[in-house]
Amino acid sequence: MIYVFCMAEFIIQGREIVSKTAKKHGSGAIIYVPRHWAGEKVSVVREMEYDIKKLGKSIDREKQRIVYSYYVLDLVHRGHLLQMQNAKATVGKDGISIVGILTDEAVMEKKSQPILNFDERMLLAQSIKYNDFVVAQATYSPLPNVKNIHPDILMESGSHAEHDIEESRRVMAKLGGKVIVTPYYPTISSTKIKEEIRRKRK
Repeated sequence: MIYVFCMAEFIIQGREIVSKTAKKHGSGAIIYVPRHWAGEKVSVVREMEYDIKKLGKSIDREKQRIVYSYYVLDLVHRGHLLQMQNAKATVGKDGISIVGILTDEAVMEKKSQPILNFDERMLLAQSIKYNDFVVAQATYSPLPNVKNIHPDILMESGSHAEHDIEESRRVMAKLGGKVIVTPYYPTISSTKIKEEIRRKRK
């Protein structure tokens, strides 16, 4: 399943927590606001769901190339932004950059549970200008999504295991696409940032 976000507007009714359910376009949204916002018109993000296969088929592949990259995005840092910028650059301004965000369960296949929950990480990814679509990635491996989307390019990180990257190359070759491996930025990784935060708290 693919998750995409759009903006919806409504009037705050004076409660600190306001829930608005979208009848036709998704599961709704819950926002937290100060009491003094009562009566103000605000824009909120509303979650929408699309069938991942239909999204892949809806893109005009004669005019638009697709790149797929994927992230945990627990802490957003310069390495993420560089990867996303590079992904978009590979398909050009008219191309489509689809970003996969790992679900909590997918992350925990190989790492500890993220600090930020899945919904928060999806919203962070959607706010970054280089990303045209943000999708849920239900496994640590990108290949289930890749097989449904059929991107022209899969962005991989040099931090991933070589055998996993080789498997990605085999799958992408069958789909008529290719893998681009970008350098890992160990000095600005989420793990390093978390370790530095823990060190400074001692």
